[in-house]
Amino acid sequence: MNVEQYREKLSETLKDLIENKGVTQFYSGFRGDFDVYCSYLIYELKGSYPQIKNTMVLSYIPETKDNCEYAFALPKCFDDSVYLLERRVPKRLAIIETNKCLVDMVDFIVAGVMTHCGGAYMACEYAYKRKKPIISMIDGWGII
Repeated sequence: MNVEQYREKLSETLKDLIENKGVTQFYSGFRGDFDVYCSYLIYELKGSYPQIKNTMVLSYIPETKDNCEYAFALPKCFDDSVYLLERRVPKRLAIIETNKCLVDMVDFIVAGVMTHCGGAYMACEYAYKRKKPIISMIDGWGII
Protein backbone atom coordinates (compact mmCIF):
# COMPACT_ATOMS: atom_id res chain seq x y z
CA MET A 1 0.00 0.00 0.00
CA ASN A 2 1.37 3.38 -0.96
CA VAL A 3 0.00 5.33 2.00
CA GLU A 4 1.59 8.62 0.91
CA GLN A 5 -1.17 9.01 -1.69
CA TYR A 6 -3.68 9.23 1.18
CA ARG A 7 -1.76 11.87 3.15
CA GLU A 8 -4.08 14.80 2.40
CA LYS A 9 -7.28 12.84 3.02
CA LEU A 10 -5.86 11.25 6.17
CA SER A 11 -4.56 14.55 7.49
CA GLU A 12 -7.92 16.26 6.90
CA THR A 13 -9.74 13.35 8.56
CA LEU A 14 -7.52 13.49 11.64
CA LYS A 15 -7.88 17.28 11.87
CA ASP A 16 -11.66 16.93 11.60
CA LEU A 17 -11.70 14.37 14.41
CA ILE A 18 -9.66 16.72 16.60
CA GLU A 19 -11.40 19.98 15.76
CA ASN A 20 -15.00 18.88 15.28
CA LYS A 21 -15.37 15.62 17.19
CA GLY A 22 -13.21 16.47 20.20
CA VAL A 23 -10.86 13.52 19.74
CA THR A 24 -7.69 13.88 21.81
CA GLN A 25 -6.64 10.22 22.16
CA PHE A 26 -5.39 8.12 19.24
CA TYR A 27 -4.40 4.44 19.27
CA SER A 28 -2.34 2.39 16.83
CA GLY A 29 -1.01 -1.15 16.68
CA PHE A 30 1.95 0.12 14.62
CA ARG A 31 2.04 -3.12 12.63
CA GLY A 32 1.24 -2.30 9.02
CA ASP A 33 2.24 0.54 6.70
CA PHE A 34 -1.03 2.37 7.35
CA ASP A 35 -0.64 2.16 11.15
CA VAL A 36 2.94 3.41 10.99
CA TYR A 37 2.04 6.24 8.62
CA CYS A 38 -0.91 7.36 10.79
CA SER A 39 1.23 7.26 13.92
CA TYR A 40 3.85 9.57 12.46
CA LEU A 41 1.20 11.87 10.98
CA ILE A 42 -0.44 12.18 14.41
CA TYR A 43 3.00 12.90 15.84
CA GLU A 44 3.40 15.74 13.32
CA LEU A 45 -0.07 17.08 14.16
CA LYS A 46 0.93 17.38 17.82
CA GLY A 47 2.78 20.54 16.78
CA SER A 48 -0.56 22.20 16.01
CA TYR A 49 -2.64 20.23 18.50
CA PRO A 50 -0.52 19.71 21.63
CA GLN A 51 -3.50 18.28 23.50
CA ILE A 52 -3.59 15.07 21.45
CA LYS A 53 -2.05 11.85 22.70
CA ASN A 54 -0.83 8.88 20.65
CA THR A 55 -0.80 5.46 22.33
CA MET A 56 0.74 2.31 20.94
CA VAL A 57 -1.46 -0.75 21.45
CA LEU A 58 0.53 -3.86 22.32
CA SER A 59 -0.86 -7.20 21.18
CA TYR A 60 1.51 -9.25 23.30
CA ILE A 61 2.41 -8.96 26.97
CA PRO A 62 5.62 -6.91 26.98
CA GLU A 63 7.63 -9.18 29.27
CA THR A 64 10.67 -9.74 27.11
CA LYS A 65 12.05 -8.54 23.82
CA ASP A 66 10.99 -11.91 22.34
CA ASN A 67 7.34 -11.17 23.14
CA CYS A 68 7.30 -7.57 21.99
CA GLU A 69 9.79 -5.86 19.76
CA TYR A 70 8.88 -2.57 21.44
CA ALA A 71 9.24 -3.72 25.05
CA PHE A 72 12.37 -1.64 25.49
CA ALA A 73 12.15 1.12 22.90
CA LEU A 74 8.86 2.91 22.26
CA PRO A 75 8.94 4.65 18.86
CA LYS A 76 9.21 8.43 19.26
CA CYS A 77 5.81 9.04 17.67
CA PHE A 78 4.07 7.59 20.74
CA ASP A 79 3.39 9.10 24.13
CA ASP A 80 2.89 5.72 25.80
CA SER A 81 1.77 2.14 25.24
CA VAL A 82 -1.02 -0.05 26.57
CA TYR A 83 -1.80 -3.76 26.72
CA LEU A 84 -5.59 -4.21 26.57
CA LEU A 85 -6.24 -7.91 27.09
CA GLU A 86 -7.36 -8.95 30.54
CA ARG A 87 -6.39 -12.57 30.01
CA ARG A 88 -3.77 -14.49 28.12
CA VAL A 89 -4.78 -15.74 24.70
CA PRO A 90 -2.91 -17.95 22.25
CA LYS A 91 -0.40 -15.91 20.26
CA ARG A 92 -2.28 -16.61 17.02
CA LEU A 93 -5.35 -14.85 18.46
CA ALA A 94 -3.61 -11.97 20.22
CA ILE A 95 -3.97 -9.39 17.45
CA ILE A 96 -7.59 -10.33 16.72
CA GLU A 97 -8.58 -10.14 20.40
CA THR A 98 -6.63 -6.92 20.95
CA ASN A 99 -8.36 -5.34 17.95
CA LYS A 100 -11.76 -6.29 19.39
CA CYS A 101 -10.90 -4.67 22.73
CA LEU A 102 -9.71 -1.57 20.92
CA VAL A 103 -12.85 -1.32 18.79
CA ASP A 104 -15.00 -1.63 21.92
CA MET A 105 -13.27 1.30 23.63
CA VAL A 106 -12.98 3.86 20.80
CA ASP A 107 -15.52 6.18 19.20
CA PHE A 108 -14.16 6.15 15.62
CA ILE A 109 -12.11 3.81 13.43
CA VAL A 110 -9.87 5.32 10.74
CA ALA A 111 -9.10 2.50 8.31
CA GLY A 112 -6.77 1.92 5.40
CA VAL A 113 -8.02 -1.58 4.61
CA MET A 114 -7.70 -2.60 0.98
CA THR A 115 -8.47 -6.32 1.11
CA HIS A 116 -11.23 -8.45 2.58
CA CYS A 117 -8.93 -10.49 4.79
CA GLY A 118 -6.46 -9.98 7.62
CA GLY A 119 -6.52 -8.47 11.08
CA ALA A 120 -7.43 -4.92 10.06
CA TYR A 121 -10.31 -6.14 7.92
CA MET A 122 -11.56 -8.33 10.76
CA ALA A 123 -11.37 -5.35 13.13
CA CYS A 124 -13.44 -3.25 10.72
CA GLU A 125 -15.93 -6.05 10.30
CA TYR A 126 -16.24 -6.28 14.09
CA ALA A 127 -16.62 -2.47 14.32
CA TYR A 128 -19.31 -2.51 11.62
CA LYS A 129 -21.32 -5.12 13.54
CA ARG A 130 -21.10 -2.90 16.62
CA LYS A 131 -22.20 0.15 14.64
CA LYS A 132 -18.92 2.02 15.21
CA PRO A 133 -18.20 4.76 12.68
CA ILE A 134 -15.55 3.56 10.22
CA ILE A 135 -13.81 6.29 8.26
CA SER A 136 -12.20 4.59 5.28
CA MET A 137 -9.30 6.22 3.45
CA ILE A 138 -9.83 3.84 0.53
CA ASP A 139 -12.54 5.03 -1.88
CA GLY A 140 -15.10 2.40 -2.75
CA TRP A 141 -14.08 0.10 0.07
CA GLY A 142 -16.76 -1.40 2.26
CA ILE A 143 -17.39 -4.23 4.68
CA ILE A 144 -20.23 -5.73 2.68
